[in-house]
Amino acid sequence: YEADERVSLNGIVYKCFGTVGAPNWCGTYSPEDESGAAAAAWTVVGSCSGVIPPTKAPSGAGGNPGCPKAWVSGTAYEALDQVQVDGMIYECDEIYYGHCPYREPGTVPGDESWTKKGKCEGTLAPTTAPSVPLDAPGCPAAFSASATYEGGDSVEVGGVVYECKAWPYSAFCSLTNFEPGSDNSDLGWIKKGGCDGTIAPTSSPTKPPAELYYDTGCHHPWLASDLDTYVPGTRVSYNNYVFECKSDIHYSKFCKQAAYSPSGIYWSLAWNKIAWCEGTMAPTSTPSAEPSLTPSAEPSLKPSASPSDEPSLKPSASPSDEPSLKPSAEPSLKPSAEPSLEPSLK
Repeated sequence: YEADERVSLNGIVYKCFGTVGAPNWCGTYSPEDESGAAAAAWTVVGSCSGVIPPTKAPSGAGGNPGCPKAWVSGTAYEALDQVQVDGMIYECDEIYYGHCPYREPGTVPGDESWTKKGKCEGTLAPTTAPSVPLDAPGCPAAFSASATYEGGDSVEVGGVVYECKAWPYSAFCSLTNFEPGSDNSDLGWIKKGGCDGTIAPTSSPTKPPAELYYDTGCHHPWLASDLDTYVPGTRVSYNNYVFECKSDIHYSKFCKQAAYSPSGIYWSLAWNKIAWCEGTMAPTSTPSAEPSLTPSAEPSLKPSASPSDEPSLKPSASPSDEPSLKPSAEPSLKPSAEPSLEPSLK
């Protein structure tokens, strides 16, 4: 019982003491309690006979008779949303609406977030069939679990159009178990209405402005197998865009983590989107068969090949006609040839 609420007992009308919204003893003591405690809870206001004619059945949300949808834990309820629990209508509070998805109406913690509006029976009459705006007839592309969605993106599921909410709620749009039409859909998607057919195609896309167009072709695509090779300045391509790993020593570390890939929702923490691209980068010219005319600036540290065990068939250079200016450092251990039997003429 609440303050000022009236009851009758044996033809006597009693009114509950107290202040509206404050605790009282009316639910504890009977108006005819003989211990005297009833005087602290009830006061006699008169006598009565018969019954008071019932008022009209309370109506549901929007003035339509019937019950709104039942409360479901985890649903993204907003201020003034109405739900039904056990035939009773509750309205989400304008101040404490943040607890409405998790505190059940009619419970002690739920009373802070939900206001009891009255009883209901049956269901609310359906509204007219929703439709997409007239300036965009037809259905958008069907939802794909493998796609990445951002705020404002529209998809179709079962003939119904859903729009991805703005940041930060857009983070739910690409996650599993938050698909449009699912139990958790309201956290990331807004139901816009029904649709039929397809949206007329727009004109052929054109290349972005020159400053946003990478005309030398797309870089090597981002691959999870290449994560260890990504360092500040590394460029990769994804979905016809060139991405560059950030130069910051902290953010660049995210480039090595798959969760921050260009295809994910956190890519901007690791990568800079450089420009649009198409095709592949042209290969460098084929190396020539002939050596360059000019030798390299520095000789190689190691010989090009190991010396052979056998002497070459030809000497490396013709012997000189003149003797060397200096003798060799050490005489040979053996004579170069056997002495002749005849003396030399000279």
